[in-house]
Amino acid sequence: MTATVVSEVNRPYVPTGGAKLTAEIEVEPGRLEEPPTRQIALCIDASGSMAGNDIEQARAGAEWVFGLLDEDDYVSIIAFDNEVTTVLAPTRWGTISRETAVDAVADISAGGGTDMYSGLLEAKASLQDLPTDDNTARRVLLLSDGKDNSHDPEAFGTLAREIDTEGIRIKAAGIGSDYREETIRTLGTVARGEWTHLDAAGDIESFFGDAVEEAGTVVAPDARLELDVADGVEVSEVYRSLPQTQSVNPDWEDNTAVVPLPDLLDRETQRVVLKIHAPANDPQDAVSLADVTLHAGGETTRESITVDYTDDESKLAEHNEQVDVDHRQTVIKTELGKGNVAEAQTQLERMTRIHGEDTEAVQTAERETRIVMEGGRKEQNRATKIVTDEGIQK
Repeated sequence: MTATVVSEVNRPYVPTGGAKLTAEIEVEPGRLEEPPTRQIALCIDASGSMAGNDIEQARAGAEWVFGLLDEDDYVSIIAFDNEVTTVLAPTRWGTISRETAVDAVADISAGGGTDMYSGLLEAKASLQDLPTDDNTARRVLLLSDGKDNSHDPEAFGTLAREIDTEGIRIKAAGIGSDYREETIRTLGTVARGEWTHLDAAGDIESFFGDAVEEAGTVVAPDARLELDVADGVEVSEVYRSLPQTQSVNPDWEDNTAVVPLPDLLDRETQRVVLKIHAPANDPQDAVSLADVTLHAGGETTRESITVDYTDDESKLAEHNEQVDVDHRQTVIKTELGKGNVAEAQTQLERMTRIHGEDTEAVQTAERETRIVMEGGRKEQNRATKIVTDEGIQK
């Protein structure tokens, strides 16, 4: 794998009285050396609203997944309506014929209400006892077009975190116009997952297939950054920025902030942006505000966030504007992804005052804010993506 970690701050020189800085940490995972073992749980809404083309395409999507699996991969299929049905118990793909798996999927039919919560619990259970190592990629792929009968988004947030602690990432997709967006978004963002809006049944196959193929590019599951901060240093406003924006509440262990990362994918850059308060200090060079350690794939990589303390006004004027822009862009995209257009507009106004209305990043943020304001779920979903099929959105 051989990952690298690089940090930057917006102000390399800090006044002796201290200052609040913006910092970013970029992780380059390196290359895939050995394909991971994939453990995939399909969690499919089979309620009455899925009847017709939606459930047919869900079955077709499951069959598409079968064609992507390797012998050592595992697959399970859970269907839920008012009740939960284990369509296919967790099975090593090399021990079952494709015909048997297809026959099991053919039995999925739509009818009844929507107990998505219990479906996710069963999907979690189907994976959590399987053998794993540092080269195992675990996924729950949730598909739903409706609203859970009895659980609110907050309950799903708690469940998503529990699933994440098992090393399982949730890919949640809402299809159509009647699903509860807040639930799907919560499942895909409160931990290290991802959410997707699907316009039509024809998108289901791509959703399943893309998620399974992506799992095959994992170079390190359960990666994390540890920031061991110096005395007096404070960390706040932490976001994962690349490839998808998500706010983060770090776990603290004494003076160390732990920032969980999504599974590192083959040659896919990840970025974390944050605010960091440098306390007062005497004039001196290369003061470490935080020692940064990446834990990934059984390896550790280290870096430091450092500044120089000075009262030299010419040095204090030096500024890396791009680090500020990255943080502000991330905050705006995160709010747009939640549908919080008013808060995104407030952040955009601040960005414009500081960086100017002619700045490319400001113009991009204005355009995206307008699109989300005039659009719907698809636009909110795209707003969180700094990396898209067309490359990096800047």
